[in-house]
Amino acid sequence: MDIMNETKADGYMPALEAQGLVYEVQAKRLLDRVSLKAERGSFVGLIGPNGAGKSTLLKSVSGLMRAQEGSVSLEGIDLTATSTKQIARTLAQVSQTPPYTYGFTGVELVMMGRYPHMGRFQVEGAEDRRIAADAMRQTETEEFADRLVETLSGGERQRVFVAGALAQQPHVLLLDEPTSNLDILHQLKVLDIVQGLVQQGMTAIAAIHDLSLAARYCSTLVLMSGGRVLAEGAAEDVLTPSNIEAAFGVRTVVYRDPFTNTLSVSLLDQATATESVASGTRVHLVCGGGTGSRLMYELQRAGMTVTAGPLGGGDTDRSAADILGIEYVPVTAFGPIEAEARSQHLELVELADIVVLCDVPFGPNNTAMLGALSSARRLVIIEGTPLMDRDFTGGSALHFFEGLSPVARPQGTDEAVACVLGLASERTGEGQE
Repeated sequence: MDIMNETKADGYMPALEAQGLVYEVQAKRLLDRVSLKAERGSFVGLIGPNGAGKSTLLKSVSGLMRAQEGSVSLEGIDLTATSTKQIARTLAQVSQTPPYTYGFTGVELVMMGRYPHMGRFQVEGAEDRRIAADAMRQTETEEFADRLVETLSGGERQRVFVAGALAQQPHVLLLDEPTSNLDILHQLKVLDIVQGLVQQGMTAIAAIHDLSLAARYCSTLVLMSGGRVLAEGAAEDVLTPSNIEAAFGVRTVVYRDPFTNTLSVSLLDQATATESVASGTRVHLVCGGGTGSRLMYELQRAGMTVTAGPLGGGDTDRSAADILGIEYVPVTAFGPIEAEARSQHLELVELADIVVLCDVPFGPNNTAMLGALSSARRLVIIEGTPLMDRDFTGGSALHFFEGLSPVARPQGTDEAVACVLGLASERTGEGQE
């Protein structure tokens, strides 16, 4: 029975489907009732920390490993009801551990992909050579045809392995960490090749470590941790800070890259337990040029309502506010602060329980925002850089500061976060008395 021909009639049948897979080794569950569905023409990305079960899942759905419970169907046919050779006519894989290649040339390795379509004593014919050559053309590996595989770089070898998989003429392509140990150019080359194949109708399932690359290339993401599926679906639904923290134990900011228009993940640090001690506290940041970005994140994460501004177009802090969904006063870049913006700024200062002035430089165009600081209930002034080194107003900004009475003068962002959290706790305690 030829799987490739038997299942083409049903256009609605998933290319590959696994249900309730359980795989245990020495009483440890590597897969705990995992289900997976890959529609035809989709690119499914398996993401998750080391030991999450991604490689075990790929081996289970390929037939290399038999799960103790659950089922796998390839284009509607139960995997256990087919031979290895029949499976290889529809499904190809590029494993994390490269096959034994010593002494083989590139074209010889690619030609191995034709074996599932050949008889036991059959030698490759003109059609097999044509298919292998076409696979090498698609992967841009023709120049490696006569090179020994062990003389190729990691990225070059990986593309040859993909070419060998393509020579099988599969409907489904499985890849286990196809970009591991590759430089950024070869990471893009390999994933561009796979994406091009998917656009031609192939189905791809790949375990990918780089979350941003997974979001960029995959149509569906499956987030795994501890042998279970934590989340699956579109990148926007899977790559959330809470999901990433639950799986990896790290804090992140997830934002849409303006150049690729895909989600990108920025790693911050290891996750630690936090109490939302500051819930209900409003903090207004007077910042700019990146002086308030980290502060925005930390205070918002602590449960505070954070506002900011005025912030000019293209400012780093303005971009951070957009990513975090923080309200701010928008102004023209490098232009004077108009009356309407000054009014909005004053309103946010008066609404705030705490106002933080970051160590931004002051010039003729932004001194107008200083007047509102006298209305702050509690004013915190960060002095990581001495004000005299940031005053480009001929001394007028410095003179104004001498009339302010801040409740604290922290020396940097970390001190400022601790200071604001302390003030918020005091405020909460006062409200409960």
